[in-house]
Amino acid sequence: MPTNRVMQSVLQNLLGTYGSRYSDFGGYWLFGFLIAEVDELRIDLLASSDIAGAEPLSVARRLAAQRFREQLSKARFNVSAVRSSMLVLRRLSAPARGFVNGHASSGYMLRLTASATMTNGKSYERARDVFVAPHDSAKELRSARVA
Repeated sequence: MPTNRVMQSVLQNLLGTYGSRYSDFGGYWLFGFLIAEVDELRIDLLASSDIAGAEPLSVARRLAAQRFREQLSKARFNVSAVRSSMLVLRRLSAPARGFVNGHASSGYMLRLTASATMTNGKSYERARDVFVAPHDSAKELRSARVA
């Protein structure tokens, strides 16, 4: 069983990679497609990463499960030691102002909370807030990774 520090790092790294610009949908940041529609989204991180569907919600679920397993693997952590794990995306109620590629934008703060309970009963949780504006292709740059 890994140390507390290892599991905290797995969750923190998950939030960093999942909340990054590399979580995209059609070359644009994934969360811009979700923020206007979703007040709260709960994702079972132990669900199969083979989740079908090409719409933003399916992509969000699939990416979360994949990124969780990647972080566990990087930490040399066996997934069988995890009894349950959840990622909650919660739009905070107050509108916020931020910047998208240098353009002032209206949006919301999105709280990402990752939690895991081990087979030994220990529980861990980490959270991160990110500013998300609704998708606007006039302000966003499309990723060069998408052809």
